[in-house]
Amino acid sequence: MRRLHLAVGAFVAVLSIGWVALAGQAGMFIPHDDRWAVAPGEFTDDGFSNQKRTITLGDTQVAYLEFGEGPPLILLHGCPFSAYEWREVIPILAQHYRVIAPDLYGLGDTPVRLDQDYRLPQDVEMVRRLMDALDITSADFIAHDHGGATIQLLMQADPGRIQRAVLTNVEAYDQWPSKPELPYLRMIVNPITSPLVYQALQFEPVRREIFSIAVEDEAVLTSDVLRGYALPHVATPERWQRLRRFFRWQMDETHNNITMTALPGMRAFERPVLLLWGERDENFGPHLARRLARDIPGVRGIHYLHNSQHMPMQEEDAEYARAALAFLREGEVSAEAKAALVQARAEEQGS
Repeated sequence: MRRLHLAVGAFVAVLSIGWVALAGQAGMFIPHDDRWAVAPGEFTDDGFSNQKRTITLGDTQVAYLEFGEGPPLILLHGCPFSAYEWREVIPILAQHYRVIAPDLYGLGDTPVRLDQDYRLPQDVEMVRRLMDALDITSADFIAHDHGGATIQLLMQADPGRIQRAVLTNVEAYDQWPSKPELPYLRMIVNPITSPLVYQALQFEPVRREIFSIAVEDEAVLTSDVLRGYALPHVATPERWQRLRRFFRWQMDETHNNITMTALPGMRAFERPVLLLWGERDENFGPHLARRLARDIPGVRGIHYLHNSQHMPMQEEDAEYARAALAFLREGEVSAEAKAALVQARAEEQGS
């Protein structure tokens, strides 16, 4: 029995030493103080983000992309992504617009410190400050997921900033984070499992397993795409700790309910809105689009992209850009999208 106890003790000691080593590599012992999680000008090596620039907005800085000329069009990405998610549609949009795509706080390459606030109200303020710094009074917007939640809060806080908006598979109400992503968020936040996930995400098969919850066709998740999605979070231990801080707020019920406070502004927002939605999304599905259509009077249609899940700008990029431009430039909404809107609003009357 004594030998068994010694063997178990040795095994536990080895495991503990191994975990401590992995935890050190994942930055688990880095204090969450005023040190940089992402330093200014520290852009992800993904072959795309080196085109970003950094702008100072008061006491914070933001990394963003800017392409094209014309009226301003601001793209707000989702979580846990970055402006990289727009790389396929930006060249098309930039033929007609001055396209501006910032990285939201706590994501991508926007400089933040480990004690900084990455919650949604800070993104709303960032958008307003960025527009002021770039001499933009109001703009068209395309917003996805977390960026869409930012737009909902902007409808409440400063609706005049929005000329027209395209919303895609957005976080809304108290319906986020989604059920498919919750297990991963918990493992990343949990101090025991977090170092293991950090190490696992260095490998492509694990990246594919995690990000496959966002797409219908996994073939779009090429090695380059998976690297572009994962690298902003795992390039350094400090970035990993930033992600853990961000995800803790994603799982905070008080933060989740912030989008509910936007309802009065949403219900008063009458400027044109298109819901451009990946129909097969298991994270934020068509039921959420229908609810938004009933709550936002400015919605002109629900345009479903039938072969996409959560990332239609990735899976059906040409159709996504075409539908967005037709709406933003011409006010054009397909008959199918109008019919989907009528049906959604009829559901409310029948309930």
